[in-house]
Amino acid sequence: PPPFFAPIVVPPSTFSADMKKTRGDASLPEGKVTFLVGDDEERIEHVSKNLLCVRSEYYGKMFGIGMKERDAAEITVPKTDLASFTAFIDYLCTDQLDLGEGEGEQARRALVLRELAQMY
Repeated sequence: PPPFFAPIVVPPSTFSADMKKTRGDASLPEGKVTFLVGDDEERIEHVSKNLLCVRSEYYGKMFGIGMKERDAAEITVPKTDLASFTAFIDYLCTDQLDLGEGEGEQARRALVLRELAQMY
C-alpha cells in the first residue's frame, strides 16, 4: 500500500490582521532581505523584513531587536530548492499557495512546504 501522510491543512487567512501589525510598530525592522537558497545559493531578492516578521514567528525572532540578522542583507537557506522556497515566501507575502503543476509535483511541493512551514 502507498505510505500514509497526514492531511496538509492550510489554516484560515490571517493576512489582513497581520498587515495591520506592520503599521505603527517601531520594533519591526526596516528594509529588505535576499535569501540565498539551496546548494547553488539561488537568489530570492527584495523581501520585506517587517512583512516576514508579522507573518512568521521564526523570522520575527530572527530579525528582532538585538539579533545580528536584523541588519543582514542576505540569509542563507540550505537544504531546499528554489521553487519550493519561493512558493513558501510567496505564501507568506500573499496568502496564496502555489503547489506547481501536475499531481506528482503538487504532492512533492506540498510535503516540502509543510517541512518549510514547520522550520520557518
